[in-house]
Amino acid sequence: MKLHCRMRLGSVSQHLYQIIAGFELLARHGVIELVIERQAKGACAEPIPVNMLEVTLNREIRLLYDLNDGYDNLVEEPERLYGPLLRRYDICFKRSFSAVRNARLTHGGKIRPLGLNYMVTIPGSVAHWPMPLDHPIEKMKKLIRMLPLTVHYYGWYTVEKFEDEPRPEEPPRVLFMARMWDVRGDSPDMHLPETKREERHYINEQRARTIRLCREAFGSLFHGGVAPTPFAAEHYPDLVIADRREVSRRAYLKRMKRSSICIATMGLHQSVGWKFAEYVAASKAIVTETLHYEVPGVFGENRNYLSFRTPEECVEAVARLIRDERLRMHLMQNNYNYYRRHVRPDRLVLNSLMAAVEPSRQETGVLVQ
Repeated sequence: MKLHCRMRLGSVSQHLYQIIAGFELLARHGVIELVIERQAKGACAEPIPVNMLEVTLNREIRLLYDLNDGYDNLVEEPERLYGPLLRRYDICFKRSFSAVRNARLTHGGKIRPLGLNYMVTIPGSVAHWPMPLDHPIEKMKKLIRMLPLTVHYYGWYTVEKFEDEPRPEEPPRVLFMARMWDVRGDSPDMHLPETKREERHYINEQRARTIRLCREAFGSLFHGGVAPTPFAAEHYPDLVIADRREVSRRAYLKRMKRSSICIATMGLHQSVGWKFAEYVAASKAIVTETLHYEVPGVFGENRNYLSFRTPEECVEAVARLIRDERLRMHLMQNNYNYYRRHVRPDRLVLNSLMAAVEPSRQETGVLVQ
């Protein structure tokens, strides 16, 4: 018998595209029955927080999917958000999952690991359409993307654009393209707490030194730099990628496919960034800054990635992978397998539904080892 899923959407940010695509793919393949309800302004139903969506499974199990970067997201007290919220749901599948942090929350035992998140979609997804509760700026962006001249936009974020198979490459290329976060905030009216400004400064400096050291150590084998933004041009001019064509989605994906070793650093709120999930989808050997959250399945150090705490340690890990083709291919093959079992949108969603029906099916792999 098919699983019946009623999805309730509030605002739809790009954080939610992967989950929505997963449900839609399962419905299109006849695995589930899917009803999608768009929450209207002034609706009596309880509001759905940002970067979350609600699913009622088989008309009785209330599920919450939380794709936020972390637990605070500028809210000073996570308990103020999650305490009341978790009372309303049977299970919460959370992207940034920490058993330690869950233990501090009322009803934190309801939270389960969801897995890696990235902005991936499918043609004709409901996520592409403006929603009644979308922020006005997000509505405008979606309307622009629907114009004939920009209709190809989502084409570079479809499932198959990220997927690749592991292949030996000698000498292996190394990639780390990143963005710098404005420590003042993402908009003139944003007021960041001091701790968040410090976090952004740390992320920027970690990325900057990593790129500089990799350029020095690996020369032409390494390609890296930061996106050309006014903030980056002012504070990190030596790292800005001057040719904007290089940072287009098309150019980035092509370069990633040609690179065997890919570097990732910590995201906002200590999150595992979208770039990390993209590397897994493309079967890359990953060198990453220490990870702070957990995912389902068997996944960890020396199996799917090598980790570092400092840019100097990053250089050492990359050099190790350049020298050791066997280890490099080991990481790539394991990420190829893990993607198909746990990250591809339809599989990630199906795993969560099976875990909701049969909780014993889901295991947690600790990232921090």
